[in-house]
Amino acid sequence: MPSVLAYHRPQSLDEAQKLSSEKNAVLIGGGTLVIPQVLSNPSREAEIIDLQSIGLAGITSESEGSETSIKIGAMSRLSDLINNDEIPLVLRELSTKELPSTLRTQATIGGTIAERSSESILLSGFLALNAEIQIHEKNWIPLNEYLQSSSPTGIITAIKFSSPSHDSNSCFHTVGRTPMDVPIVSAVGYSESKGKFQVSLTGVAEVPTLITAADELANLNPQGDFRGSSDYRKHLASVLYKRVSEELQA
Repeated sequence: MPSVLAYHRPQSLDEAQKLSSEKNAVLIGGGTLVIPQVLSNPSREAEIIDLQSIGLAGITSESEGSETSIKIGAMSRLSDLINNDEIPLVLRELSTKELPSTLRTQATIGGTIAERSSESILLSGFLALNAEIQIHEKNWIPLNEYLQSSSPTGIITAIKFSSPSHDSNSCFHTVGRTPMDVPIVSAVGYSESKGKFQVSLTGVAEVPTLITAADELANLNPQGDFRGSSDYRKHLASVLYKRVSEELQA
């Protein structure tokens, strides 16, 4: 069994930040991703830093001039997105596909971002919407920049994106072994206005990947596994990109 050296439940971000600098610190939000990782490593020593009490939950709409953005606190649960009418429909639908329903009331947005899973269709949706994230004591940065970083650090406090306009459009398509399985490859598309769009893909790189032009598909070099070879994943990416782009431009 892993050795849990201590359990901390800080009451402020500053306290959490200080505790997170400890050698064996492990941050948890809902714990659905991190706790299984800790338990699967018998030789690991961990100091659990539980972020539930530092006030990072909530979904708000913020206006600055003519621009309106939606801000989601990092400790908001996936189920909070599903049940909130301010969240764009595409993100609500993607949230229902992120984890089993029994875990969506526990899993947090911050944990989903920090995990940077290549298979996270919700994270892919945020990426397609040009979301930005806030890290404690740092400025807002593009989600894509965070995902592409080799070793990101810091406590994620929130994610935000511009509220889609009436002219915007979004859609997604997936391919899996069964409708209930995690997709082998998925594509989420977003267009602010007809003719200009971008597509985010899962299952083709170590993290969800943003594609802004069709010729970028040739640069993909996905890792194959028992669910699909590298060539098969590249083929699926091309097919799904085409489906999404045609739907956005219809």
